[in-house]
Amino acid sequence: MRGDVRRMVWGVVLILSGIMLMMARFGRLTFLPAGYVWWGGAVTAIGLVSIVTARRAETVGTGVTLSLLGLWFVLVTNEMFGLHWYNSWPLALVAAGAGTVAHAIAAYWLPDTRREARRRDRRAERETPEAPHA
Repeated sequence: MRGDVRRMVWGVVLILSGIMLMMARFGRLTFLPAGYVWWGGAVTAIGLVSIVTARRAETVGTGVTLSLLGLWFVLVTNEMFGLHWYNSWPLALVAAGAGTVAHAIAAYWLPDTRREARRRDRRAERETPEAPHA
């Protein structure tokens, strides 16, 4: 059931994104300023949907990273606050770091595939008897 809701949310996001892109192509988005570039908002929306529908800690981290990168894309492509690609690239590092921190925090409440794999590997190493040397 949970997977069906997740797929439905992604489907709705894709439908709305397609409609918005078509409307933008035909100049029907009158509420946006002329020349506004909003494709980064689609990246932000994908990140937010990832956070809301997350079932694993990794997904939360990825969602935070995508959301912040999308916000950065919107700011840079619209030249807001004097930001350009060449002077604001360190914000990509901030987005990656925030995603890593969000992953670590989310691991307290959600399953963490990486942590589980490390534990499984350590357990297997302890349980494997050492082979006799010839």
